[in-house]
Amino acid sequence: MSDDFIDSAQMISKVFKNISSQDVENSSKIQQAWQTTVSKISGNGEKLAAHSSIVDLKNGILLVESDHPGWNQMLQMHKKFILTGLNRLSGGVKIDSLAFRVKGSDASLANSEEVARKAVERYAQKIDAEQKKLEEMGYGKPNAAATSGADDSSGGQGRESLPPELNAIFERLKNKAKS
Repeated sequence: MSDDFIDSAQMISKVFKNISSQDVENSSKIQQAWQTTVSKISGNGEKLAAHSSIVDLKNGILLVESDHPGWNQMLQMHKKFILTGLNRLSGGVKIDSLAFRVKGSDASLANSEEVARKAVERYAQKIDAEQKKLEEMGYGKPNAAATSGADDSSGGQGRESLPPELNAIFERLKNKAKS
């Protein structure tokens, strides 16, 4: 057999290598809980179940897809009922919230670790900018005059550096953003 080709057994093994049996079982439970719960919504439950499906579950958020925005709106109106039913019927899988998309869109659930890392970076940049402003105003890092106890260069107005505790907080946040 050529190096460019693999047999079907190898291909299937590679595809399913990272999928645990627990994930498959949980997926099945959630799918069944979705159909049961949504079907019980008074009025249009059966239609809602037929026009919607589960796409993904990440960090307690269930991504639901429907074939028209109107179905998403109706599902949104019954969100509390759906969440209660899913959590009762899904066999211990915790679902905290629902997110909706229309079929064909590429919306997906973000990787929360990546989102958190980017948020920390944004806050670190804001802190750096604020610290720079404070330093320009004379409140930043201690200068030689402030540490020696002499008057600073601010015209005798008594401006001092930030308290050590605040500087330590700034440094921790900057280091977190860099890692």
